Amino acid sequence: MITKNIIKSYKSWFDNYVNQFVLQYPDMSENIEIKANHSRKVRKEIVALAQSLNLNNEELLLAEIIGLFHDIGRFRQYAKYQTFSDSKSQNHAELGVEVLKENNILNDLSKKNQEIIYNSILNHSTAKIPPEKNERIVFFSKLIRDADKLDIWRLITEYYMVKEQKENKALELELPDNDEISDNVLESIINKQVVMKESMKTLNDFKLLQIGWIFDLNFNYSIKRLHEKKYLDKIFKTLPNDDRINKVRDIVDNYFQEHIKILTY
Repeated sequence: MITKNIIKSYKSWFDNYVNQFVLQYPDMSENIEIKANHSRKVRKEIVALAQSLNLNNEELLLAEIIGLFHDIGRFRQYAKYQTFSDSKSQNHAELGVEVLKENNILNDLSKKNQEIIYNSILNHSTAKIPPEKNERIVFFSKLIRDADKLDIWRLITEYYMVKEQKENKALELELPDNDEISDNVLESIINKQVVMKESMKTLNDFKLLQIGWIFDLNFNYSIKRLHEKKYLDKIFKTLPNDDRINKVRDIVDNYFQEHIKILTY
């Protein structure tokens, strides 16, 4: 059984773990804190999402653990490689599972819950959830994928608003910032498909990938929250004002219109 005391101990361990990196790598502390704050906010996002689905207390606490630990591998990744790009370093989700297992963090949970947490972490950043017979793993993977996206949208739109005054290449995955947009990235969104990370060549591609996440949301609550927060509008404001982007905007607007009944429940 998962208790609130277990959650409290996990939060304490998380804070202490992050602080070790802050103290050991003071020059990297800003981005370490950004990722720590993201994890804390994803924990809140996933709980709110889980509550909207009327999950029971045990399920709410399980979701909260997944939210808190989903990016625990980011700190080791950034300290070792000075990048948040998995393709230039290591898969941060796999690193996260390694960290939790090395530190025996989940040993006080049942094997079933451990399996759900580990697999949800592994699945949170994949292009698609891999085929899985365990429906609970699929369900909690969907929860964390939505919650993670919602807070990344917050994080990156806040950054884009101050980018000219305070550039942070790590948040841009060190991609070149020019007017170029890759054809295959545009094609994916036109077909209402998630953009593959391998397709990205520029920062504009990355922004379009972030916009394309709308097609990978799993729950009505997530679509409603995205619409209310106007995150995609904020990203569009940073993209070139041309026919290509206008076409993407029309697709996104139509997608929201198609879900308008959901958005007004």
